[in-house]
Amino acid sequence: MKHVILWCCLLLLLSGCGAADLEEDIGLGGVTPEAVVESFLEDFNTALADPMLREPTARQVWASRLASYFAPSERADQRLLMQEMLNGFVNSNTQPARGSRAEVVITYDRTRVLQADDLTALVEVVNGVITVRWRDAEDNVILERNGALLRLIGRETGGLPVVRVDGRWYLTEAG
Repeated sequence: MKHVILWCCLLLLLSGCGAADLEEDIGLGGVTPEAVVESFLEDFNTALADPMLREPTARQVWASRLASYFAPSERADQRLLMQEMLNGFVNSNTQPARGSRAEVVITYDRTRVLQADDLTALVEVVNGVITVRWRDAEDNVILERNGALLRLIGRETGGLPVVRVDGRWYLTEAG
C-alpha cells in the first residue's frame, strides 16, 4: 500500500511538472499589442524590485516569466538573455558605483499602436523612461539618472515590435 501511495504522489508531481512546462510553452502574451507591452514592463519593474532577486532560483523564475512575454520561438534565447541581465543587475547592485544600492524603474504615460496588421504591430511606449537611483545606507537618493527607454534598449524606431501567435500578442525581436 505504501508503494501505491508513493507512486501516486510521484505521478502527481510529474503531472504537475508537465502542466508547468505546458503553461510555459503557452506563455503570457497579451490580448492586445498594448497589453503585452504593459504587462511585460510591469513585471520587469516588479522583478527588479524583488527583494528575493539575490537568490538564483528567484532570478530563474523571473527570467522564465519575462521570457514568456516573447514569441514562443524566441523564448529559449530570451530566457538566457533575461537570466544574464538579472544576474548582471544583482552583481552590480552588490557593489554599486555609488552608495549602498541602486534601483532601476521604468515609467511611461501609456502605450499605443503605431502600426498594425493581422499578425504584427509596433507599440510605442509614450514617454518611456528608465530611471536609475543610487541610494545610501539610510535609503536616501544620492544620485539619479534618467534616459529614454527605447534609446537605451537600442530601439530607436519608435516602438516595440509584437507578433500575433494563435490569437495572442507577444513581444518579438523581429521588426
